[in-house]
Amino acid sequence: MPEPEQEGLTLRDYINVLWRRKWIILLVVVVATASAFYFSYRQAKVYEANADLIYETPLDISNPLTGQSYTDPNERSLELNSVGSVLASPDMQSRAGKLLQAKGVTATGFAVSAAPVQGTTAGATGTSGNIARITATSEDPQLAAAAANSYANAFIAWRHERALLQIKSGIDALKKKLAGYQGPTQKSTEYLVMAQRLQDLQLLKATATGNFRLLVPATVPETPVSPKPLRSAILGFGVGLFAAIGLAFLLEQFDTRLRHTDEVARILRRPILGRIPRISKKILGEGPVVALSQPDGQPAEAFRMLRTNLEFMRVDDDVKSLVITSSAQGEGKSVCVANLAVTLAMGGKKVFIVDADLRRPRQHHYFGLENAVGLSTVATGQTSLDDALQKVRLEPVTGANDVDFETWARGSESLSRIYVLTSGPLPPNPGEIVSSRRFAAVLERLAKVADVILVDSPAMLAVGDAAALASLVDGLIYLVDMHVATRPMLQQAADQLVRLPCRSLGLVIRVDGSKSGGYSSSYRYYEYSDGSGKRRGQRSKGAGSPS
Repeated sequence: MPEPEQEGLTLRDYINVLWRRKWIILLVVVVATASAFYFSYRQAKVYEANADLIYETPLDISNPLTGQSYTDPNERSLELNSVGSVLASPDMQSRAGKLLQAKGVTATGFAVSAAPVQGTTAGATGTSGNIARITATSEDPQLAAAAANSYANAFIAWRHERALLQIKSGIDALKKKLAGYQGPTQKSTEYLVMAQRLQDLQLLKATATGNFRLLVPATVPETPVSPKPLRSAILGFGVGLFAAIGLAFLLEQFDTRLRHTDEVARILRRPILGRIPRISKKILGEGPVVALSQPDGQPAEAFRMLRTNLEFMRVDDDVKSLVITSSAQGEGKSVCVANLAVTLAMGGKKVFIVDADLRRPRQHHYFGLENAVGLSTVATGQTSLDDALQKVRLEPVTGANDVDFETWARGSESLSRIYVLTSGPLPPNPGEIVSSRRFAAVLERLAKVADVILVDSPAMLAVGDAAALASLVDGLIYLVDMHVATRPMLQQAADQLVRLPCRSLGLVIRVDGSKSGGYSSSYRYYEYSDGSGKRRGQRSKGAGSPS
């Protein structure tokens, strides 16, 4: 048999994950959005004021009447980028502080920075990329505007002073040099050139501006730049949504619970023969064999539907012996064996139950039988098979409970009764007994007279008994309890099922019958009237967990 194919996740699977975790996602998104809004709203309001400085190329002193000289773009870029560094100097801070104090403003409680404005155009001059913006931020809007203007004026004054100082140094040097010329030397070309340079510097001194002037003074801002609660809330919503989706898929990786019967069928790659509702504790108190104690209830009806589906799987009557197992103890396989056997017997079948769970047997408890002898004593030769078999009376049945075994074995299908081979005393080596030749001989003899043999096996993932039994029977039914089994368990079971030598007929899934839209959403029980005005087949409430 080929290995089961692994199907990838579809868009529907992702949507189902998000839908299952919708409350966690909603909670995370709401908390993130509300927190972002709250913390932003609680922050102090910060105002921003901007003062724009324009850089102007210096006057061409060699030809002052023709206009300004050409300035290298790299030099202009350096000048603009240096504004921020100059404003951070102690000298500039002292100058701006004095201007603020002159206005009666405290020179604290604000921050100032400067940077070139890229891609801008000074409308009056038509130049681009020659503006530096001084930005001042403060919790006081008046202080922000005053600080921006003070630093702008301080910077312009500082640049003017630096330019005048440089020109003055040049004038002084030229005057000293010219003072050394006497008499005829004053007519020399060198003297005339130096004299011309002196006049140029004096002209430059009169027109020096420091190359920067205030283009747009800062105004008092009316609205704060931060915080912005609405923008923070939107950002918090986006971050919360992504975090919530990630958390949902992370939790899904750690959550190994089974959500739907189709998921079980997809993992095990087997058809679903029937969906059995979990039996309520009240009904369990009356007896786990609900096919006898509650023949009109939902569980009994579910077992009858399982019997019908099983008949379709055995259409050629080539499957007589069936082993029923599960992934773990406590999933209800023994209850399933007992009720399925009763349902098959009531349908006219000759049924044997073989309790091969020699570790935790349950069939003798369910039917109220003695367990002094059974499979363990037959397999070890201590008792004969005829002495170990015990019959179960099904009420009401006509003419089937008063005949002996030989008459029953030769009788027609109307003789509906069950024979049970209990486990017997628990042996120290159950694995060797279920894989022994004597046990195989027991199954061969029963198969000659029975219509169906149901073998109750230990959980497949717990011990290797189920794998040993698989080589002795015709088919296997795998039971899955949605409340007990997990995805890793089923994945491990799928690897083992594909290697078993017998035919895998399908799955029996125990679902929560009290949920109409949960695990049993794909299985609907019906109600019908018994003629007295009462409804039968009501949905049972509560769930037990029999073995």
